[in-house]
Amino acid sequence: MRRAFIALLACLGLAVPAVVTASTTASASPAPSVQTASCNAGHVCIYKGDIWDDSPNHAKVYDFYYYGTYNVHNLVGDYTVLNCQTGGAGVKGFTGYNGTGSVTWDLPANNCAGGLWTDLTPTYSVRLYA
Repeated sequence: MRRAFIALLACLGLAVPAVVTASTTASASPAPSVQTASCNAGHVCIYKGDIWDDSPNHAKVYDFYYYGTYNVHNLVGDYTVLNCQTGGAGVKGFTGYNGTGSVTWDLPANNCAGGLWTDLTPTYSVRLYA
């Protein structure tokens, strides 16, 4: 009798909420986390937000490799800068384009294990130097 009643409910579409509930429960389990992309040796990387805050997904917005000056755009708010260059190479942030204006921050040596977490809103260019 019970099987017939369940079959009748299923035919009438009344069992759908039970299926949806089961599906919702399954999707409520933690989704696989997307990991923040690493910064390779020899590179300078800029990430949105504080990459050490235990959140698994911080967008890498810039990845520089060659010495020189680079203009950056739309860096409003907090970012993490990793200087993973080798051989004592550094990176500076400037208030103007093409390395002009004043220096807003300077990472004179490899800081790949810690990084600099700061507001990059005033930064309009970065210079990688030896």
